[in-house]
Amino acid sequence: MLTATDVTYVYRNAYQTVYAVNGVSCTFDPGQMYAIMGASGSGKTTFLSLLAGLDVPAQGEITFNGEPTRRMDRDKYRMEHVSVIYQNFNLFAHLTVLENGAYPLYMRKMAKKEADATAREKLLSVGLTEDQLRRFPNMLSGGEQQRVAIARALASGSEVILADEPTGNLDQTNGKNIIEILGRLAREENRCVIVVTHDPTVAEAADVVLHMQDGKLAEQS
Repeated sequence: MLTATDVTYVYRNAYQTVYAVNGVSCTFDPGQMYAIMGASGSGKTTFLSLLAGLDVPAQGEITFNGEPTRRMDRDKYRMEHVSVIYQNFNLFAHLTVLENGAYPLYMRKMAKKEADATAREKLLSVGLTEDQLRRFPNMLSGGEQQRVAIARALASGSEVILADEPTGNLDQTNGKNIIEILGRLAREENRCVIVVTHDPTVAEAADVVLHMQDGKLAEQS
């Protein structure tokens, strides 16, 4: 579904050139949960942003179903095929939980009633309650807010779910719950789930673990 072929990305300033991603090649399939691990500065978050279509490689290609991201409408790619879950949740404080979950569908001009029904189903499926759907994000715990972010990704219908340190702001119990939900999305809903993480428990739960070091893919397990 998603393939990186000899992907390189470079940051340049007046003093240095940094190869944040340097010749990375790998393939990501539906029905699998992947963990990308590595020290800070290893290039894993930059690589995730390239997979999300936020930028294109300086060299090499990211392809989705055979089409290079550099040749496609990347805004449409992110709206229809890829969802990103962030460590800080990225919820809209002025929208209710239900409205946050339905937001990608509102952006696609889906009728509000239909969008809300779809979002409600996904929000309840990740363990939130009907009462919580009427609340605002700051009325929820960190673990509950991350569930909203995951449900929003589910409501969008995206085949690819990218998560950047999704357990980083959570305690151990909530982090474990989020990992279990992401694993189920991959194996039971046939999504391609790719998680950038420092958390060894994520690696233990993943089907495939990729290790990055100095912008390169050091090993795969």
